[in-house]
Amino acid sequence: MKWLTFAVLLALTACARVEDVFVVRDDQKLVEEATLDLCGVEITLARLGEQFVGRKAIDCEGSGQVKLRYTTGKKHECIVGYVTPGAGQHFSFRATKKGCQ
Repeated sequence: MKWLTFAVLLALTACARVEDVFVVRDDQKLVEEATLDLCGVEITLARLGEQFVGRKAIDCEGSGQVKLRYTTGKKHECIVGYVTPGAGQHFSFRATKKGCQ
């Protein structure tokens, strides 16, 4: 019975993974695509109105970037600071004509 209780608790803990949130505000609709490159994995951020949004459970220690591809063809990167598993961080950027803020 103890093993069953432990297995259920372990399963519930695995389902409750903490995710980091990544947001790029694009008020001027300059960006065509935003991609998060972190922990050796790339995910495309979804456009929701005037922003791009993505969530990722962090499984590494380190940093990465959000790659922006502008409608003009230019590319810029937003530097993601240090990430660590379980921190539940929120990273927010703003796209401008000159790059990422």
